[in-house]
Amino acid sequence: MSEANFSLIFRGNAVENGQIDVQDFAPALLAVGELLQSANEVVNGDKAKVAVKVRATAVACFEVDLTLWQEIIESIFTYAQAHKDEIAAANGLADLVFKIGGAAVGGVTVAGGGLLALLKWMKGRKPDRIEEKGGDVIVHIGDTYFITNPQTIKLAESANVRSHARKMVASLEKEGIESISARQPGGEELVLEKSDIPSFDVPENEEEEIEDETRKMTLQIISLSFKEDNKWRLTDGAEPFTADIEDVDFLNKIANDEISFGKNDYLICEVRERQSMTSKGLKKERTVMKVIEHKPAARQLRLM
Repeated sequence: MSEANFSLIFRGNAVENGQIDVQDFAPALLAVGELLQSANEVVNGDKAKVAVKVRATAVACFEVDLTLWQEIIESIFTYAQAHKDEIAAANGLADLVFKIGGAAVGGVTVAGGGLLALLKWMKGRKPDRIEEKGGDVIVHIGDTYFITNPQTIKLAESANVRSHARKMVASLEKEGIESISARQPGGEELVLEKSDIPSFDVPENEEEEIEDETRKMTLQIISLSFKEDNKWRLTDGAEPFTADIEDVDFLNKIANDEISFGKNDYLICEVRERQSMTSKGLKKERTVMKVIEHKPAARQLRLM
């Protein structure tokens, strides 16, 4: 069993009397617990479990002292004893999240800044480069850099961890709460202010392209649009879908009333299909690159 103590401090005119609205406090406190639990899962997997417990409060602002308890899972106690260096203890886990420092413009820097300090420093920017040096990880943006460690980088790359970090700072959106601070015993105070909120927004994962091909298709028109985006509703006989029309000549003919449409008309065209993997799952986009022929739907029955 290991433990680490730290304080969470709210400042602003809404808490000057030593009280705080439970609707502001409870979500932030729950988010801290979820943040540390998700960080523990990233760093320790199922080798250890953690819990965050409230210990006391202070006045003049609203300060709550918290204890992070970590328990090594008994079923793998033997493994833990043999691989204890691989398991981040409570103090180490708290450092990975709350430790301040790590940023520099070129001078001497304290290494090992934690997740919250890293996100605050990055301000939503993407690193120009990341290098490993002597066990440290150095994140470069412009002529500044931030010194941290591989495990903090893992936390920054976890969508789950980032989501809980964003929930933790959500109280700063409330009127009267100007800052939330985290402080470990003997350590500096990490201060997060309203201006830091965008730094904690969770970016969308970049799309990973899986397939990109262009093929000839016969499509039936369900509905058409003459707006700027030119998204038409079409079907190839299966599920309906929307598609951009990028054939300028075809669009010009429509604009000049050279083509008229009836219900269930067909288009023989070249269609580009792009399939990609996103954070929300698979996505397919279709674009009509060229309309080869416009075929009116049959207006009468054929006897033979």
